[in-house]
Parts: sequence; C-alpha cells; structure tokens
Amino acid sequence: MNGTKPKFLEGAKLNEEYYTQPNPYVNAPSCNVNLLELSRYAKKSGKALTDLTKEEVKKFAII
Repeated sequence: MNGTKPKFLEGAKLNEEYYTQPNPYVNAPSCNVNLLELSRYAKKSGKALTDLTKEEVKKFAII
C-alpha cells in the first residue's frame, strides 16, 4: 500500500502496524473478508478495491 487509506477505512482509527511493510515469512492474520470474491466484484463493477465503500466490503465478510 502506498500510505493512503482505502475509501472503506475512512474515519476508522488504525494502529501503526497498518502502514508497516508485511513480513512474507510469517502467516498473515485473517482479514475476515473473502478477498477473491471481493476483487471479482470490484473488477466487475469497474472499481479499484480502494474505491469500495464499507457497505460493499461488508457483503463479503466471513462470519
């Protein structure tokens, strides 16, 4: 990520770890979102992932 927040995180308070480079040698924590389906939806809608709203992202939440 380039240091900017996606639209669906506007107004959300994020900790410092959000902006740090991920370690590829450690398993990433679950983001509780089906990223494959979310990216397909974004592509079909003609939007970038960062342009999706909270409501759109919530549709793909893993419960």
